[in-house]
Amino acid sequence: MYDPNGPPQPCVYHKSPPIFHETAKWWSCCSDKKAYEFEEFMRIPGCQTGFCSADPENQASQKRFLGGCDLRGDNAPQRLDADAPPDPRQKLNVLLKGLVAIGVDSALVEEVWRKLAEQNEDLEKAVETFRARFVGVLNQIE
Repeated sequence: MYDPNGPPQPCVYHKSPPIFHETAKWWSCCSDKKAYEFEEFMRIPGCQTGFCSADPENQASQKRFLGGCDLRGDNAPQRLDADAPPDPRQKLNVLLKGLVAIGVDSALVEEVWRKLAEQNEDLEKAVETFRARFVGVLNQIE
């Protein structure tokens, strides 16, 4: 057993903190050795040798363990369509929220949108027609 007031004792240890994610447990420095039972996890041999210390060097500011949130940031899936232009329906929904916020009846906007969608087979053309007419009304106000 380690005595912090006794003479230096050689030890085998892990240089990085453990990770506890769902049922898996492993040392972040030895990610190829996972365990699902705590006793099995504690039997994973250390990867570094040195002397036991109550205050290990370079570890005062580090987290003592890592969990799922620590892992997700580095390994989060990347959207393949992140740079794709917004769908015409998304554009309309943003406009509808803004108009409703200033008091326009959503049923009226949806009716106009339905008529434009029937006249134009392409939804992007319907959005462009709606935009052009809306801008025309705004320009008349000046």
